[in-house]
Amino acid sequence: MGRKRRDWPMTEKQKRIYENLWHQVEKLFNYRNHDQGFRGTERYREGLRAFCKYLAIHYGSKNFRNISDQHLQSFIGASQRAGVSTKTIKTDLAAIRKLHMKVDRTRYKLSDNQGIGYHEKRSSRGVDRAWRDSEVRNAIALARSSGRYDVAWSLGIARYGGLRIEEATALSKTQIRDALRKGYITLRVTKGGIPRDVPLAAPVRMIFREILEVPNSSERVFVRHGRTHHQAFKSIQNWIYNNREHFQERVILDSGYAGQMKIDERPDLTYHGLRHSYAREQYELRVEAGFTQREARQEVAALLGHGRDDVTRIYTKT
Repeated sequence: MGRKRRDWPMTEKQKRIYENLWHQVEKLFNYRNHDQGFRGTERYREGLRAFCKYLAIHYGSKNFRNISDQHLQSFIGASQRAGVSTKTIKTDLAAIRKLHMKVDRTRYKLSDNQGIGYHEKRSSRGVDRAWRDSEVRNAIALARSSGRYDVAWSLGIARYGGLRIEEATALSKTQIRDALRKGYITLRVTKGGIPRDVPLAAPVRMIFREILEVPNSSERVFVRHGRTHHQAFKSIQNWIYNNREHFQERVILDSGYAGQMKIDERPDLTYHGLRHSYAREQYELRVEAGFTQREARQEVAALLGHGRDDVTRIYTKT
């Protein structure tokens, strides 16, 4: 994890500077008042902890008003040398920019990733991460047969509603009742802080009704006594990891050489791949209805809860 890899040693003086910076972070995001889009996002917190530590060690910075592109570039370099993944660094930068927006009278404007010379690898556009419908059906059937209704419900909610795993496992019965009444589910605290309304497809309605029919006094659907929200979605991810060999289809492909065959090179299925399936289906429905490709992507972006066209292209493979 990024936290362990960036466990840089600090002197006592640097520790005091770090603690001051982290105190500013907590004050700016006001966790007690449930700062939208940030509270509970542990990955953002970890990134900002590492950034505060780096500023304390290498710059002796005591506030965030003087943060510049130079600080970001230097932090990226140190993180890369520590072996931190591209995905984690991208999340770190998003957290830092969100923090910077909340600081009064900042001295510099922060550039985007391209502006600071940080180019993400986008080779994933050519990788098909979407689940096939038969794989979804088989996985849900397997989960139900083993008594893992939480897994079955969450798989269906992601495939037919496009919810992220942390959004699905945070659902409450009150939200579900409200969604069934209105015909759409309102997600307010989401990754990136972008609230959105997601129309309820028929399979999601069926799942929601089943959830409400199960005798359970708890208001939370996936979180119960003795299990935290983080443990709830990690348990689902682990189930997919441990069981996907039973439902992921490996197709034999002709390699083009006489007598030589190979298995397709699709990556292992993950929960996030269900959002790819949902996005692709929603995109195709809109194109068939007469939308332009760009209009279709814009609507899908809103359903997914982000505004970047390049990301939507990865989901929809367009």
